Amino acid sequence: MNKQLLLAALWLSPLGLYAHKATDSEATTLKSNAPVQRVIRSIDEDKTRQRFTLSGYVKDRNGEPLINATIYDLTTRQGTMTNAYGHFSLTLGEGRHEIRCSYVGYKTLVETIELTANQNHDIILQNEAQLDEVVVTTDLNSPLLKTQTGKISLSPKDIKTEYALLSSPDVIKTLQRTSGVSDGMELASGLYVHGGNGDENLFLLDGTPLYHTNHTLGLFSSFNADVVKNVDFYKSGFPARYGGRLSSVIDVRTADGDLYNTHGSYRIGLLDGAFHIEGPIRKGKTSYNFGLRRSWLDLLTRPAFAIMNSKSDNEDKLSMSYFFHDLNFKLTNIFNERSRMSLSIYSGEDRLDAKDEWRSNNSSGYNDIDIYENRFHWGNFNAALDWNYQFSPKLFANFTAVYTHNRSTVSSSDEWRFTRPGEKEQLTLTSHGYRSSIDDLGYRAAFDFRPNPRHHIRFGHDYTYHRFQPQTTSRFDSYQGEGMAKTDTIASHSHNKNVAHQLTFYAEDEMMLNEKWSLNGGVNADVFHISGKTFSTLSPRLAMKFQPNDRLSFKASYTLMSQFVHKIANSFLDLPTDYWVPTTARLHPMRSWQVAAGAYMKPNKHWLLSLEAYYKRSSHILQYSSWVGLEPPAANWDYFVMEGEGRSYGVELDADYNISNLNLHGSYTLSWAEKKFDDFYDGWYYDKFDNRHKFTFTGRWNITKKIAAFAAWTFRTGNRMTIPTQYIGLPNVPDQSAEALNFTWNSDGGLNFAYEKPNNIILPAYHRLDIGFDFRHTTKKGNERIWNLSFYNAYCHLNSMWVRVKIDDKKQMKIKNMAFIPVIPSFSYTFKF
Repeated sequence: MNKQLLLAALWLSPLGLYAHKATDSEATTLKSNAPVQRVIRSIDEDKTRQRFTLSGYVKDRNGEPLINATIYDLTTRQGTMTNAYGHFSLTLGEGRHEIRCSYVGYKTLVETIELTANQNHDIILQNEAQLDEVVVTTDLNSPLLKTQTGKISLSPKDIKTEYALLSSPDVIKTLQRTSGVSDGMELASGLYVHGGNGDENLFLLDGTPLYHTNHTLGLFSSFNADVVKNVDFYKSGFPARYGGRLSSVIDVRTADGDLYNTHGSYRIGLLDGAFHIEGPIRKGKTSYNFGLRRSWLDLLTRPAFAIMNSKSDNEDKLSMSYFFHDLNFKLTNIFNERSRMSLSIYSGEDRLDAKDEWRSNNSSGYNDIDIYENRFHWGNFNAALDWNYQFSPKLFANFTAVYTHNRSTVSSSDEWRFTRPGEKEQLTLTSHGYRSSIDDLGYRAAFDFRPNPRHHIRFGHDYTYHRFQPQTTSRFDSYQGEGMAKTDTIASHSHNKNVAHQLTFYAEDEMMLNEKWSLNGGVNADVFHISGKTFSTLSPRLAMKFQPNDRLSFKASYTLMSQFVHKIANSFLDLPTDYWVPTTARLHPMRSWQVAAGAYMKPNKHWLLSLEAYYKRSSHILQYSSWVGLEPPAANWDYFVMEGEGRSYGVELDADYNISNLNLHGSYTLSWAEKKFDDFYDGWYYDKFDNRHKFTFTGRWNITKKIAAFAAWTFRTGNRMTIPTQYIGLPNVPDQSAEALNFTWNSDGGLNFAYEKPNNIILPAYHRLDIGFDFRHTTKKGNERIWNLSFYNAYCHLNSMWVRVKIDDKKQMKIKNMAFIPVIPSFSYTFKF
């Protein structure tokens, strides 16, 4: 037994692996229009010869590694896929092999390899810019062939469509069109997957967790589409290498940068602008990738308010400024064919400042000045240092050092100066401040071992040091007299500091049992230590695939997930007053289990159909007691939350149709999402985003080589909300518990609203059409100009946001529907150089 196999056996012995019978589903064997038995026979014949390993990277012509590219041996009918770093390993018998490499959007390449020893060989693919049509004959990342349920991979072309809300392409809004996903409030970048909450999604940016994932209260997401290379989205069937959240994983990888040529782009949109540049520092060895996105509204609002205030005779002066920015930087160095290192940095920030100044002066000697200011600052800083090393042709490793810093700051102040005839001048200062920060520091070791084409073994461990620091301050100061002597001070401070240590181990094996069966089995183990208490969880994972022929497969999966951090919020918007907190000694880690199953069919080269069903149960989920206020208390926050349960289930149907210049996709979701909090309501009730039916249809049409169009139509059952079912008159009874009677208390003994059940009505059905057009022009110097015109809610259907309940003069209860968002046109100009 060689050293690498011994290492893998030590890590994976609890799984009971038997290396001579398993295979990698990413090494799924496939031959169009040929019996699968012939494929297995070819493998068995190949095993009689001496075996060697072909390994390397799949790249585009600029040296950018390609994720999920398919490498397939036409001789033995064996294949594999590249990992998250573009690396592949395929063990074959000695002799000549026809190797075919394919990737969506790139020309398929076939090379003849003479294998007489272990060989490192990089494969270079030509992108679609030089091709009229791209046909991928075998894609092992297709839902038909991969083992996992509920996995979707997005390329930059999927994200940067011809349509973009307010001219900014968006990763999360692209995922919102996915079956099984609710988008929450209109315009917001919410993501509610299989009935889960927004904090149950694990967002990873180059392997580092991202806590603030949105800008402008959810209008834009924090991912700059110019630097994104690949997005893997899991909504069920989670592999063992992922953990820490209950509902989904969004693994975003940024591009390394062009190793041979310098090029970039800039874009000017309706609310923001972006600049991107990449190129070599040492050709073929060292590259950089830099992207900057910034809103520019503050450049207009600041002088606009200044001019308005200077010309206004009004005593009330108002000023406001808001901006956000994203900065991505990646530096990659290739030491040799076995070793490379990269440094990835992300910085994102939002700032909203508002000031209201009111002055009152009169001839009687009264002089009042009231200055009210609000400042909201929030953002992230993420850094990851990656080292990839190939220990042998079969063993690939990645070591990562990780640091993340998340911050939210809210401060307000009210300065009131007043002078009255015959009295001393007085000054009162009222201030309030809130700050929350998270610091994560840790490392990750991940190993990728492929002993033969029937096994793909992954194992590793992570360690993270968490520090959570929420704090609030309030202060009142009073001054009087010419020297403004302090006469009174009232101050309160609340702070909390929690330090936690988290250790994670995982192991998984993706294997092929025989010509029809494959599986991915693994386990994720967590140890979480905080405040002298240690929590440990074991989360097994299993996914299986049965493929009776080349055009049909059936899959099923079971996953158990754990979550040790929670987002405490009092609204469905992404506010800086929300903050993340860890599991404490008073609470339990959140847990969920999910089963999913589906059928997948490709009747011909143009169509791909899938049907998936899921059932999910969650326990110890948290809900903030909103009666405490908009801003949760920093100290003893765990006394103001409720623990409950959740359950969701549904069916998802997806259909894809593709020809050379037209791509169509349709999906339908039938789902139920329910919650149960005994402290809140006795029994199960529907979640706010329990959207029973959801239809999505999207289409991309390359009308000519210069004009392309995109359209997306969405229809779903409306969100739910709670309204009173009746109103009753109550006497003014001391110590009467309004919570126990489930109605709103009115101390005057007048009319009171009574509520039968949470989320007891459904808002009108939601539907809208988004369309966009790209107009391309290539200059004489070879640069490309793109004019984009997009329309959100193209036919201007005003969708309900909430309803208002009132009692009219006749004591009748009236409900008024509130809808505001009309058609929103957007325009942008992009120049590529």
